[in-house]
Amino acid sequence: MRKRMLSGHIFLAIALLGVVSCNKKEDKSVMSQTEEAKKQDNTAILASLTKEQQAAVRVLVRDTLVTDPQILLEAQQAFEAQQTRMLNENASKAFSSIISDASELSFGPKDAKVTLVEFFDYKCGFCHAANPWMVSYMKTHPNVRYIFKELPILSANSLIAAKAAYASKAQGKYVEFHNALMQAQGDLSTDQIIQIATSVGLDTVKLQKDMQNPEIEKYLKKVQDQASQAGISGTPGFLVNGKLISGFKVEELEAALGAEDAGK
Repeated sequence: MRKRMLSGHIFLAIALLGVVSCNKKEDKSVMSQTEEAKKQDNTAILASLTKEQQAAVRVLVRDTLVTDPQILLEAQQAFEAQQTRMLNENASKAFSSIISDASELSFGPKDAKVTLVEFFDYKCGFCHAANPWMVSYMKTHPNVRYIFKELPILSANSLIAAKAAYASKAQGKYVEFHNALMQAQGDLSTDQIIQIATSVGLDTVKLQKDMQNPEIEKYLKKVQDQASQAGISGTPGFLVNGKLISGFKVEELEAALGAEDAGK
């Protein structure tokens, strides 16, 4: 009969030997205090064994895994499920902070049943690919609340574009400017950004002055912290009522949005 469980010492040995992680590095930033305590306890248990007992445990682990390698898959799946739960918990906390912040770049009803948050970089090709979908979805779903998060992580020009975009909200043309930046080709140099600003009717003298506001730097730092808390390390990253969706995945996005709208 296939073995369904290993002894406590075998699980301990697998964890200590690093097999469970399958080359995935442990993310200490999201490790709970309970898990850290368990790790310390396991280390103490192993240290309490004699060298002969430790060797016996390792032999038992090896023999068990050779006989039933399916255990590795089950352990990996359990590990990934645990990581997903932790990421979702962190994303939900970040989402709660975001929707309660009055300084957000928010469009749509504040009491909307569904809120879609996007973290993006104007130099990100996948963000550019997502933009037509976002434009269309905003037109066809005016009942959704949309929050835009400037996350300039790719280049110096990304940062300049983010500052210009955020500064444009003072002139009430953020969405128009945002979409124009997303649809632009080229390096997005300062000159190009100003040309794009002119094309959407922005007062570029005021825009460049507003870009120097130190509050923008503070806001962008806050966005970086929110992205980190939500588990977003690349762009685009989406939160649908707190559910994390990394990358531009149309089917997954629309399924999540539809499920939330239906109250599932």
